[in-house]
Formats: sequence, structure tokens, C-alpha cells
Amino acid sequence: MPLYSFACQDCGRDFETLARFDETPACPACGSAQTQRLLSLIAKPASGGESEPAGCAAMSGGAPCGGCPAFGG
Repeated sequence: MPLYSFACQDCGRDFETLARFDETPACPACGSAQTQRLLSLIAKPASGGESEPAGCAAMSGGAPCGGCPAFGG
């Protein structure tokens, strides 16, 4: 099973868990079933062997796109 990130719509906590694609787990903090799967950043190899999210200008010194959860979007 893959590792997915979820957000609880009741308590606002983000968490990661192993889940099947069609499974929506309960929040481990409050037990709510009102959770939503989050989009993950996709990493690609950069020159020099380092990784950064594909197409993310903020990771290379530019401005965040505004929709990136890693930068409060």
C-alpha cells in the first residue's frame, strides 16, 4: 500500500498513512471520517543529483506559486 497525506476537515490536522487508493482513513487525532486526500509534490532529479519539486520556482529561489502546501498555499 502507498503512503498518502490527508487533511482532517474537522480538526484541521494533516497526517500521513498507508492506504489503498479507494480508502479514506479516519483522522488519528479526533477520529473523524471527514478527511480529504492531499496532493503530493513530485520530485525530479536536478543537476548535481539533488531533488526538488518539479516546476516549483520557490525551491530554486523564485516566488511561490500560491497553491503550494509546502509554502503555506
